[in-house]
Amino acid sequence: MRRRRGTSRSYPRRQAACLAKTSGVLGAKYRGLLARTQGGGVKRMVNHAGSSLAPLTAPTLLLTASVARVAALDRVRLLVIKGIAATEYGLRPPRTSSDVDVLVSPHDFERFVAALGERGWVKRAHDPDTGTFPLHGVSMYHPGWAADIDVHFRYPGIEKSANSVFELLWSQRTTIWCGNQPTLIPGLADSIMIGAVHAIRSIWAESHRAELDYLVGRCSSMNVGLLTSRAREIGALATARPLFERLLPMHVDIDWGEPSDEWRLRTKFPEAIDRRALLWKHATPRERLSLLRLALFPPVSALVKQTTRSNLRLPELLGSYLARWGRGLRVLPRGLVTLTRETWRTSSRKADRPER
Repeated sequence: MRRRRGTSRSYPRRQAACLAKTSGVLGAKYRGLLARTQGGGVKRMVNHAGSSLAPLTAPTLLLTASVARVAALDRVRLLVIKGIAATEYGLRPPRTSSDVDVLVSPHDFERFVAALGERGWVKRAHDPDTGTFPLHGVSMYHPGWAADIDVHFRYPGIEKSANSVFELLWSQRTTIWCGNQPTLIPGLADSIMIGAVHAIRSIWAESHRAELDYLVGRCSSMNVGLLTSRAREIGALATARPLFERLLPMHVDIDWGEPSDEWRLRTKFPEAIDRRALLWKHATPRERLSLLRLALFPPVSALVKQTTRSNLRLPELLGSYLARWGRGLRVLPRGLVTLTRETWRTSSRKADRPER
């Protein structure tokens, strides 16, 4: 088995033991799963889970099964999205997953996060500047696992209300088996929409363009009319438009609607400085003071969000601020260019409007 982060070859075995320890009473099913994994390694685990899941590593499969089991024990409505679902449906090129993504009913979100916390999982810090970095869930890590759990209460790019979207996706859920644990995933059309908006959100990245190309090929023989109807129903038609424009004939006329301002910022302006400049442009004087404070003197959570730490010593805090200010000075010209360009575009649009 390929090693991850300096772990030994027995790491899946240790993680399976951690699974039984941290997930509460998992019972004989997981003892059997552990025995199968120990007896035949990754191959047995993959065979038991289904051949389509071969690109996923044993730790990821075990973690997926664990998450599904915790949800079942705590009566949380949860769908495993992206990795295992995309692999099951063949919606992306084969590759390993470094985390497990789940979409949880907004009503169950806090309860599920608390249930993971009781089992030793810890929230990663997030940036409080939610205008620049909109919040759609939490990422959780555990010292005994090589993968995170990303718990979403909504998914960016699927733009109906979080409650409505979850109910719609839940109504089309499908059960697959991970080990011998039943695991709920979205239906095919919904998984396609999730994969599409995930790829389009960072379309400037080569890997995301490759994912969209693969998805176009996968959907080319499907009923695109049904896909567009489902996209409209869950609020993903405008955001997934780059996918559908490659699937539909050129003469087809569709009312795409408009994506949200949050989606425009995400897709058009990948750099944080650009988004901050535009938010500054439209902010009130009081809001601008708050934006300036968050940019120059953010709380510790913004400085450690890429790590597993929760605090910094004073010298580290000062060093982090100095490094942040240095990066800010280097990208400030780009932000000013973005602000000037958008101001000019706004003025041009106003000038072009006919007088009433």
